[in-house]
Amino acid sequence: MSETTFPRRLYNFFIKHWILTAFVLTIASHWFAFVQILGKNLGLVSQDGLLTKHTVIIFWPLFLVSLIFAILKTASDKYNEEVKNNGQFILERMLQSVNSVKRKKLRRFCKYIYENHGKSGLSPFNVITQPLSQIEGLLENIQVTLSEIFGINRDDIGLSIVYKTDRDEEWDWLYTMNIESDIDLSELVNNPDTTAKQLIDGKVSSLFFPDKRVGLRLNQYVEGNKDKPFNTIGSILCRDLSIDNKNKYIQAILTITTYGKQLCERNDKDSIYKIENILMPTFECRIKLELSLLYIKQVLAQKK
Repeated sequence: MSETTFPRRLYNFFIKHWILTAFVLTIASHWFAFVQILGKNLGLVSQDGLLTKHTVIIFWPLFLVSLIFAILKTASDKYNEEVKNNGQFILERMLQSVNSVKRKKLRRFCKYIYENHGKSGLSPFNVITQPLSQIEGLLENIQVTLSEIFGINRDDIGLSIVYKTDRDEEWDWLYTMNIESDIDLSELVNNPDTTAKQLIDGKVSSLFFPDKRVGLRLNQYVEGNKDKPFNTIGSILCRDLSIDNKNKYIQAILTITTYGKQLCERNDKDSIYKIENILMPTFECRIKLELSLLYIKQVLAQKK
């Protein structure tokens, strides 16, 4: 994560310097051992073996430091374990989703081999490459993954991709899911306040508002028709998936939006990091691969 809070840096410090951690956890015991050995010589224990007032006064702050430190460390260890388990769950779901698309593609390729073995004059590229179907499958898997990880009803997760190639003048929908009647295409790509427009204009390549209302206040999100019944509660995430090399062969913007429930809180840096840097790149690479195939089929293969 790019930004680390002070409590996290402090925790990492004590994990790295484990001897210091052990000392703080047992500092009260060390004090008693010190008193037992040198107490009478230093006036910390009376001649009849009783602890002096100063000895007791010193003990209680040491005891409280040790106790508070133990509680905080235990809570931090528990949080770390939960994060670790959550991270493993996210990884498992990503692998399952991506592998699901790969298995579907493998079955299609194998079927083509079985049905066309021994035949001649085939045009396999046009038959076996189905980028639109693959992109649809990937977006459905993103929806399922987000639903299972963050506990959001699938019907309340909307996804879309708008795109245009270097031969197109206008943007078009490549795929939509659960955003019907929300916001029309023209407003999405032309209104300077939409989240997608920030990416289209090249201001950013990724924009994530865990709370849509923050984007609304910053004039970087436009409330859709489906937002109104939910008082604009939800999250919005836009990612630039364009294929370019100086010239933009394909401009593509992926939008993920939720209604009625956020993917995470606006200050949940751990979840934000996982969504932006672990979850999304896994799917984006596959989507960009299919976008490249789509460009080859729709543009390059049609040129004479």
